[in-house]
Amino acid sequence: MRRVAVWIALALALATPLRAHADDVQPWADGVTAAQKDAAHKLLDAGNALFLQRDYAGALEQYRQAVAQWDHPAIRFNIVRCLIQLDRSVEAAENLKLALAYGAAPLEDAVYSEALAYQKLLAKQVADVDVSCSQPGATVTLDGQPLTSCPGTQLRRVSPGRHQLVASNDGFLTKTTDVVIAGGETQHVAVELVPLSAATIGHRWAEWKPWVVLGSGIVVLGIGGLVEYQASQDMAAFDRALALSCADTGCGPSRPIPANIAAEQTRARRENDIAIGVMTLGLAGAAASGVLLYMNRGLPVIPTIEHTPGGGAVAISGHF
Repeated sequence: MRRVAVWIALALALATPLRAHADDVQPWADGVTAAQKDAAHKLLDAGNALFLQRDYAGALEQYRQAVAQWDHPAIRFNIVRCLIQLDRSVEAAENLKLALAYGAAPLEDAVYSEALAYQKLLAKQVADVDVSCSQPGATVTLDGQPLTSCPGTQLRRVSPGRHQLVASNDGFLTKTTDVVIAGGETQHVAVELVPLSAATIGHRWAEWKPWVVLGSGIVVLGIGGLVEYQASQDMAAFDRALALSCADTGCGPSRPIPANIAAEQTRARRENDIAIGVMTLGLAGAAASGVLLYMNRGLPVIPTIEHTPGGGAVAISGHF
């Protein structure tokens, strides 16, 4: 029974006629014809029916068509109701601002109270990014969407979390700024691009360090090559000695390989194993130096902007 009562109350709230101001001063109705008002009422009724069926997306479409005919705050507030049900807080906050543009006058008392309650609810679910720039010709995007052309300022309502600003201009270094903002906050971002001619080239480490690693790897690889050459020479000497020693009667269980000749084979194999290990180490060092050289490549060092919640921007340098 309680659920039924709630839905009856909601149906009555949705069905409330569009309120007229007591002294007939209705700035929200300026320039709206009787035909447009009639069309808006019909679309509003259709949206209300869909809303009560919990078809919020369908109701939203009907309400959007209705405000296209007559942007009445009460219709606009029904859009807010749908957007909240669809978890689209940023759009809901934007539409709620429009719904409350004329205060309580165009809304029933209960609807106005509900709108104020939603205003408090949404306050912590959205945030504002206030972007300013002064360099002519620059353009700024927010999360891949055009934001403003410079010089100018733009306030954009966003969901809490991480957002990305990208500013670009001919003859300047393109700049990407990450903005992390909490619900209910306003982040002020001053965008300033650095001319290509003013950019400096920086490295992660001193330029000689990766080359030292590369040189060391080559040296170790060379040592491994020398040890491998010696191992091959010793193995060749073993083969010659073995051929001479076993040329007449052969070597086998009854006539084992002489100890001094067997020692040459053991030494050659040990040297070969050492050579393989040393050359592997040298190759690893050379490969590592290639990675270090790439990581240490020259990159432009440009100023970046650090932000404080609700505060101004602070310029620092050293961004790669």
